[in-house]
Amino acid sequence: MIVSNDIYFENKCRKWFVIAVICILMGCWFWYMLWASGISKNTILQKSVPEWITYISFGAFIGCISFVRACYLRTFNKTLKYLFNAFSGGFCLGFVLILNCYDVYVYLFPDKVIGYESEYEVVFPGPSRGKYGHCEAGIWLKDQNTSRWIQLCTNKDYLYAHHKQGMTGVWVTARVNKIGTYIVKYEFIYR
Repeated sequence: MIVSNDIYFENKCRKWFVIAVICILMGCWFWYMLWASGISKNTILQKSVPEWITYISFGAFIGCISFVRACYLRTFNKTLKYLFNAFSGGFCLGFVLILNCYDVYVYLFPDKVIGYESEYEVVFPGPSRGKYGHCEAGIWLKDQNTSRWIQLCTNKDYLYAHHKQGMTGVWVTARVNKIGTYIVKYEFIYR
């Protein structure tokens, strides 16, 4: 009887350990996704970067692996719906795992940090913040590295405190590399 209690206790400890490791990994992944989506709001990529093609291709690759794995499992439930669910689950997992990878690369591996003067335009309301509506105000900046425009979120209080009459330019500090730009900060300036 004592031996079986020891085995039961070891199995229970092992089960809780596995659950704790899974929860920690899921928490780290969730934190990474929030961090990466925050970075992507200030990142602008070159037009030549195949962002969506990369996401979809990686999702399809993981989906195919899941499909092949489902085909080789020894189950009696190998219906077309079962195989499609395996592929779509793998596709979604692969798509979400690689999402925002280019933005994170631009942020973590800049070739240099530069400063430049940019054109700007203030708009009301600002960019969308998902289901929570829009930012109070937005500022469009023209990026020197990518020659593209990016809209950043701001508010009326920041504009009132930092934008004075006659300031017609913006000094932008950015991390840049071959695939894009991460806007670190911007300041209104007189030209």
